[in-house]
Amino acid sequence: MKIPLIFLLGVIGLLLAGCATPFRAPSDVAHIQLDRADSPLVNVEKIWLERKKGPLVVTGYVLKELATEDTTGTHLDVTLFAADGRVLRRTVEHFEPRQIPRRYRQPDYATYRVVLDPLPPGTVRIEVRAHEGAHSS
Repeated sequence: MKIPLIFLLGVIGLLLAGCATPFRAPSDVAHIQLDRADSPLVNVEKIWLERKKGPLVVTGYVLKELATEDTTGTHLDVTLFAADGRVLRRTVEHFEPRQIPRRYRQPDYATYRVVLDPLPPGTVRIEVRAHEGAHSS
């Protein structure tokens, strides 16, 4: 059985592309667990750590629910935790654009990028939680 050359090249291309994925954390922070929590209006989708010639950041994107009209009142609570569950840092952040536009043929999404440096010593978990209204506790 012969495997078509174009198919073989495609498989090799996919394998190589997987090696360059942005979702692999830098080795010094690969142990940090990343958690996400959705709100009724916005789903926190991909979340990853990266350091590209600069500071460590947590980045990703959010998708708005189909029935959601307004996302301007939604924000992200980014919380860094120690191994014993203590909160080491909590910040209120925003995705861009704040009003997620309708894209019709593509998902309705916005992105976020939050600088973490200086990362508190002992950080083992980072949570990105979508939230409407005042920030959560």
